[in-house]
Amino acid sequence: MPLTTLGLGSALAWIAEWRPQDFSHIGGFELLLLAGIFALSRGVTLPVVRTLVVIGLLHFALAQVRNADLLAMLAPLYLAAPLGQKFGKRTADDAEGWSRGLNLAAFGVLIAMSGAALARDIRPASNITPQAAIAQADLAKTGRILNDYSFGGYLIFAGIPTFVDGRGELYGGPFIDRYNRALALVDLADFLKLLDEYDIGATLLAPRTPAVAMLDRLPQWQRVYGDDVAVVHKRRDTPPR
Repeated sequence: MPLTTLGLGSALAWIAEWRPQDFSHIGGFELLLLAGIFALSRGVTLPVVRTLVVIGLLHFALAQVRNADLLAMLAPLYLAAPLGQKFGKRTADDAEGWSRGLNLAAFGVLIAMSGAALARDIRPASNITPQAAIAQADLAKTGRILNDYSFGGYLIFAGIPTFVDGRGELYGGPFIDRYNRALALVDLADFLKLLDEYDIGATLLAPRTPAVAMLDRLPQWQRVYGDDVAVVHKRRDTPPR
């Protein structure tokens, strides 16, 4: 399955989690890189094999956002010993006290992380949850829906068939590429063709999608709902289903 996903080719550029890292703003990944540069400037060295593994993980994390988690999980296993040898040297007198303090700190971190996990809101982000749009526009009875890629997961949860969702390997690269080019109005004629070819009865798209403005101007389509999460258009002449 991973090889099938990687085989999507240029279509991966349209999927956020498969895009390269974005350094236009400071984030956790950038801070991690800066910490690594600082450690190297302090003389931390790694054996050749460990160096190659960390470089490989770093390459994957830079190439695709989703691989940052892989770097965060595996890199510490290869860096712990060299960092400990460089910064963890203690005399015999304070070794016991250092060990006790480290245990207490680790226990405190565990408690803090457990509390944060319990308090965390595990619901999906509001910007990918078009609950109000689906209810107000009665999309469950509309027929075929051209949906925003990010809404696919919620539509599956709601029991509504999707046009596209996060299972990109099932749709294939050409389909995803065509879908995104159509919604971005890169090929306006193909967007109109896609609506007819798949007998689309309604659209459920993010407000900033270029296709939304086009649908507002098409006489055979009518905006029936809109908020800051999703906009719904329906065909004016949609036959009963």
